[in-house]
Amino acid sequence: MTYAMIMSESVIDVLTSEAAPQWPPSPEGFKVTAVECDSSVYIGMLYINGEFHEQDIPQPKPVQPYRPTTVELAIMETQATIYEELNASRLASAEATAEIYEAILLMGGNANG
Repeated sequence: MTYAMIMSESVIDVLTSEAAPQWPPSPEGFKVTAVECDSSVYIGMLYINGEFHEQDIPQPKPVQPYRPTTVELAIMETQATIYEELNASRLASAEATAEIYEAILLMGGNANG
């Protein structure tokens, strides 16, 4: 005979046995019951009010890509411009510092002249 092992209204196993299998409760304390069934029953089905039912699994909704608003795009462009200007300023400062050090080295390493 074929038996479905039921726990919390869910089929957790399907097995063939001459006698109804007896399983202990789950570690959480849920009772596991053997119910006779046919070959159409499978793990994951529901057993409610003495009947087996297929479980309706909702399909996930497709994720829509995020589209920034015009205002958000303007803010991002402004941030990018500020970032580029800061980097240009830092580069100019680093170049000026390098020129100063180069001039000091050309004077023999003595900044006091």
